[in-house]
Amino acid sequence: MTQTLNRRSFLRGAGLLGLGLATGGLFAPHVARAGATQIRIVSNPGLENATLNALMEQQGYFRRFGADAVIIQARGAAGPFDAIAAGEADICMVSGYNMVLSRIEQGAKVRIVGAGMKKCALTVFARPEGIRTLADLKGRTVAVGPERGLLHGLMLQLLQEKGIDASQVNFVDKGDNDQCYRAVAKGETDACVSSISHLNDQDGLVVVKEGNMWEALPRCTFQTAYASDLAIRDRHEGMVAVMAAYGALYDFLMSPASHEAVFEARKRVQKEFDAASARAIRDFTRQQRPYSRNLSLTEGDIAYLQQMHIGLGNLKQKQPFPAVADMSAARAAARLLG
Repeated sequence: MTQTLNRRSFLRGAGLLGLGLATGGLFAPHVARAGATQIRIVSNPGLENATLNALMEQQGYFRRFGADAVIIQARGAAGPFDAIAAGEADICMVSGYNMVLSRIEQGAKVRIVGAGMKKCALTVFARPEGIRTLADLKGRTVAVGPERGLLHGLMLQLLQEKGIDASQVNFVDKGDNDQCYRAVAKGETDACVSSISHLNDQDGLVVVKEGNMWEALPRCTFQTAYASDLAIRDRHEGMVAVMAAYGALYDFLMSPASHEAVFEARKRVQKEFDAASARAIRDFTRQQRPYSRNLSLTEGDIAYLQQMHIGLGNLKQKQPFPAVADMSAARAAARLLG
């Protein structure tokens, strides 16, 4: 950030969600009691994040685990990280941001504390004329987001692992993944990287062979959860309760029992409910099980991400696991979940 946000300006700009998440004493005796200090959870306000936030409130997992928590919003891919680095939030659980390791290397007092969605919920869509495989993208225009951002970075990693020269592909920044998808649908580009939420869309686009990133990049963690060093040190018990709540939420999402609840939550946050998109996400979640109730990441998981970002030029060198990650709260949360 170019300047430090003060608390008033941040909360005015980001918007405090009216979720009423302070819990009082309503929780089972076997569950760990959250610390006296409230945990501020930050996410950006995209549809999928908003759905998860609404579902968390709807199902009452914070109450179940005695978490005194509030969810706030910060816009933009870097918004949640900036809020934590500025001391205006404690932890981010669901907003993917691929520059976390780079910002830590640059001195941000933040560490990776676990995972949100572990499998990459992205695929490569294309116009059906002549594009069937990743190799067919040579000489074509592919819509991604900003250079070395999440979409571009994962596409570069995918091509590298498949032995395809990315310099022969023309990448263009078309914004977020929905905007990238629309660029292909409108004929502005030949292909794109976009969300699995478009798998049921009727726009005539096809999925490129080997373009399903959850299959093609099985070692890549899609969303890392990260928290401030201060929260890790001083609010450990509260973080454990929050992470246990998210582990329970993820477990519920992957179960058949979640169908109606997920659709209800999505209808609450989407002005015009898109049933096809909701079904695509539901089916992906059940079939691919991209989450885990155990939020911990291994040293191997972090090493893969570090090596990937060194290759992309986002990182200078690999750092020791304890310098960039702390899984103590995630492991304690897993013990609560059993």
